[in-house]
Amino acid sequence: MHWDTDDHDAMTDTEQHQELVRAAEHNARQDVAQAALLQDVAGRQLSVLRNTYPAWDIDRERDATGNVWWTARLRPDLTPAMAAAGVLQTARRVDAIALASTLAWQSALLHHGGRSRTGPI
Repeated sequence: MHWDTDDHDAMTDTEQHQELVRAAEHNARQDVAQAALLQDVAGRQLSVLRNTYPAWDIDRERDATGNVWWTARLRPDLTPAMAAAGVLQTARRVDAIALASTLAWQSALLHHGGRSRTGPI
């Protein structure tokens, strides 16, 4: 260690480098932990959607441009009556909340036979 002009302890170049490396490693660990937490949240959301809407195959998919979409495909074949009621064969939304909203509406259409023609915009 050497003395600076104010007679205070100052770090050597090696000590400064070591401190920067420690800080960078700490930031990298935080980034990895944050990514794992986000993945865990997405995994839990996916599990909840799959358990809540068993008539649908639900997944997260990446398109050709790299965007991630939450998708749901109706398991039973889409009948003409279902289509006339507004039931979709496939729904694709930007996040789990939007997909959950869509699937709630689709479930209402499936269970009520399309008697109501109004729905979310």
